[in-house]
Amino acid sequence: MPTGIRMRIAAVAVAAGLCGLGATASAAASVAAPAGGEATVSGVSTLTSVACPTATACVAVGYDSDTNTGKGVAINAVTGAAIAWSGGLASVDPQAVACPGKTTCLAAGFDAIASVKVSGAAMKVTGTITPPKDGIVAVGAIGCAGSKSCYAVGFEGTEAASKALLVKLSAAGKILKTTTASGTGFGAIACPSSTTCFVAEHTKTAELIVPLTNGRLGSGHKLPSGTYVQQLSCYGSKLCYALAGKVSSEEARTDEMIPLNARTGQPGKPVNLGALNGDDLACYSSAQCIVVGFTGTGSSAVAASLVVSKGRAGAPVADRSLSEVFSAVGCATSLRCYAAAPEPNGTTVVVKV
Repeated sequence: MPTGIRMRIAAVAVAAGLCGLGATASAAASVAAPAGGEATVSGVSTLTSVACPTATACVAVGYDSDTNTGKGVAINAVTGAAIAWSGGLASVDPQAVACPGKTTCLAAGFDAIASVKVSGAAMKVTGTITPPKDGIVAVGAIGCAGSKSCYAVGFEGTEAASKALLVKLSAAGKILKTTTASGTGFGAIACPSSTTCFVAEHTKTAELIVPLTNGRLGSGHKLPSGTYVQQLSCYGSKLCYALAGKVSSEEARTDEMIPLNARTGQPGKPVNLGALNGDDLACYSSAQCIVVGFTGTGSSAVAASLVVSKGRAGAPVADRSLSEVFSAVGCATSLRCYAAAPEPNGTTVVVKV
């Protein structure tokens, strides 16, 4: 994807309030062996999303900036070994991955949908979303409602005018239907059941949590003024959270977890994350989720994670062995959560957290 197009997508994402749709480049290939709870994947400089369809396997997606290709990484959730797919998807930049089944997951990025094999992480484009005239499409989140249907969300339009975009997918990644909404963009999605998903919608006046029931968008629940949602995660129909924060004139901080009623999407009282600025979260039990990101700012930023248990946030745990901050996390079980962090030498580290 040409650099100019990638920058334009990023600009539209900011205009639409979709902080989770960054246009970061990622990287290449190789095999990694775990050492001390960490596995280094050579050539993959950024992984943007991790999903774990079984108790023994996770997959991650990212980008190879050297070859301009989308990449998949297979993670052995038992040992922590990480293996990057040797191929690549030309000009495809996967931003998110979700799994309708145990053997194949789906990735979404900008205008492309791709299947990802759990074993080996081989990827294949299964659909391309048609942009509006004189505009672009950019999907940056995906969720699967059971084993039969998935949804990619984002926006379509231009820097000056964008609409929220919902793309219904088959379990094989075929594009079945596209729907636009009145908001400027959808920024995150999670599905607690086979009939229900929740979507974070940004509008010109507020951020909403919108129920998606059997493919139909319902009435949104308004979040406090100035709030934006970075990610959503559910543990079945037992627990749902939005990773959220506030945008000020100086910076955006993602430092709170908003509990959601797993049936209706109604927001509850936020849980403050203190010093942690979160980039991603994964809920792995009916009472617990893990959040990854960083503490500190600028050159003093350090990769860190914390656990939110029964509505209370624990203290951040820093990983000072890493050069960069965590970018994504996924959990196969409560004891098998893996986070990704880029390294300045063009590799990515996969860490058990």
